Amino acid sequence: MNRRIILILSIWCFSVIAIAQTPRARQKPADKGVAIDPRAMAALSKMSDSLKTLKSFTINSEVSKDEIVDSNMKIQKSASNEIVVHLPDRLFAHIKSDEQDLQFIYDGDTLTLYDVAGKHYATAPAPPTVSRTLDAVQARYGIVFPMADFIQMSAQENFLQKITDAGYIGNSYIDGAECDHVAVRQPDVDWQVWIEKGPTPLPRKLVITTKTQPTQPQFIARIKWDTDPSIDSNLFTFTPPADAVRIKFNRLSK
Repeated sequence: MNRRIILILSIWCFSVIAIAQTPRARQKPADKGVAIDPRAMAALSKMSDSLKTLKSFTINSEVSKDEIVDSNMKIQKSASNEIVVHLPDRLFAHIKSDEQDLQFIYDGDTLTLYDVAGKHYATAPAPPTVSRTLDAVQARYGIVFPMADFIQMSAQENFLQKITDAGYIGNSYIDGAECDHVAVRQPDVDWQVWIEKGPTPLPRKLVITTKTQPTQPQFIARIKWDTDPSIDSNLFTFTPPADAVRIKFNRLSK
């Protein structure tokens, strides 16, 4: 049963990396010989600096991703994520779709994964910070947490170092907010991010294309932020229901 939960979880937990296709009516980078457009890097740096100012915040996202079925046919699955972070050492997430209903709870000492529908849960000791915990669960269990890079950027991590190409596409609007549309290339993925203009330059939309698979599946997320939330501290404490069954995490084979 623990293997089932980990496999189901992997359907929706993705690190934050995405695509580089320029819409026909949008502005192209001025110099095709320049791999890194300074306008793109300026927008990304503003986003990174803004994320690093956050201490308590929530992320709500509607996401879709391609799954590969028989004969390399792609089908699209959808889900919603609710993530609550209180740095440096508290995190809660609720990941829900037609196929799953999962919760993560991290209290600074322990990480719990709870399968709400199946009423199974697994717990494990965790490092003392959110950022280190996200790294640890990926290394130990193969779990890549949704929006992990944005969360880790808020904890002073830098995921912009491995960029090989970056282009500034132009202005765009996401849910009524004016955004800088930036396309980025890294070794295994292309990605696009729409960064809100103004005093809170946070990512509002993300598209990821995985280049290591022939069909190049995509992950798409529309993101809403609350940077001054009212958070109930009990959210980070897991009390198993009386009928819940405890199981074990599966460690990755070395």
